[in-house]
Amino acid sequence: MKKIYTLLLAALLITSITNVSAQTAPCTLVGGVVTVTYSAPPIMMNATVNGMSQYTYGWNDGTPVGSSNQKTFYSGWCVTITDIISGCDTTICESCIPTGGIGPCPMIYMPVCGCDGNIYNNDCIAMQNGIFTYTSALDSNGNLLPCFPSATPSWDCTPGQGCTDPGTGNGAYTTLADCQANCTVTPTWDCNPITGCFDPGTGLGAYSSQAACVSACSIVSPSWDCINGACVDPLTGQGTYSTYNACAVACVTPTWDCVNGVCVDPLTGNGQYSTLSFCQSNCIPPSWDCVNDFCFDPGTGNGAYATQGACDTACTIILPSWDCTLLQGCIDPGTGQGVYSSLSACDSACSATDINEEIMNIKIYPNPAKNTLRINGVYSSATIYDVFGKVVLNSDYQNNIDVAELNNGIYFIHIHINNKTAVKRIAIAK
Repeated sequence: MKKIYTLLLAALLITSITNVSAQTAPCTLVGGVVTVTYSAPPIMMNATVNGMSQYTYGWNDGTPVGSSNQKTFYSGWCVTITDIISGCDTTICESCIPTGGIGPCPMIYMPVCGCDGNIYNNDCIAMQNGIFTYTSALDSNGNLLPCFPSATPSWDCTPGQGCTDPGTGNGAYTTLADCQANCTVTPTWDCNPITGCFDPGTGLGAYSSQAACVSACSIVSPSWDCINGACVDPLTGQGTYSTYNACAVACVTPTWDCVNGVCVDPLTGNGQYSTLSFCQSNCIPPSWDCVNDFCFDPGTGNGAYATQGACDTACTIILPSWDCTLLQGCIDPGTGQGVYSSLSACDSACSATDINEEIMNIKIYPNPAKNTLRINGVYSSATIYDVFGKVVLNSDYQNNIDVAELNNGIYFIHIHINNKTAVKRIAIAK
């Protein structure tokens, strides 16, 4: 004969009743019942409602909430029954209060410790007394163990986790319904730049409303920057590369070369130095010193001049040079750019004498000349010197002097008349 143990809301002769913890919320479902069959394994639980609506059943064993009202018995069970139409619900949990039952059990001595702390001769007798959670009362050697009542179920409210039984019997709430009614975490939202707004379930999110979060939280497309040889998404959508592969191809390990005293990454991975600090410790900026009229880099970075041009300007000794002037004779212009490199060469080419009005009236043209030099005026002879004081052409008096054989350059023509000499500067340009 099939033996049934039934947990009902009213005490019946053939059933046992479990505690029903109904939520104290404004909409509480009534008429819920869980019946446990113990005639033969497996022990099944059957949740039903005395009503005509549709219901969902949420068991606390981690399975999804759904329409299955049957479940294999497990210790510490709870089920929340919800009316789909009205939204009213109630939660029923296992209790460890013996309620009694009927039905014969085999007279086999296999003692068990019930969750109420009592010893029962076997598990059937425990279940007959409404105790479905029990352990063996015998140790491995067959000795009888003492039995202690299990801690009374109680619940604490943990932000982000909801109601949990600490297992100590000292939870803040004596029923799950009371805990659920008071354990409400205010919804808040945080912004994830990749996935958008989400509720962390702790009540500590950055935004108090989803709308405020959505307004501030712009989902950005992934992008990447190359930082120290690694591709990193800056989470701004403004990275240099739109795909990771493009970044990975271009992102080489940083290396450094020393260029003009500054460490520069050539972006090839082939720089001379593997670290910036190593480069900086060896990269000495160029500088120059002037020694014996010669500019050189001492290699210390402490030279007197920051650029070679500045050193060259300051370090060049201006050599003496001379120009021939009609009124003053040979003078050193002080620039090193005079026509004659020695005073004797200048004197040889530039022997200045008194020039009378007759000599001053002599006209020499064109200047510069190409092939022919014309001389208007009366003179006895003419001698042409190059800038080094060398005679390159002698001519007696004539109006046209052939200079086709002379190279391009500066020359000095000495016009002789009546033991007097006038010197004029001419140029040959072919």
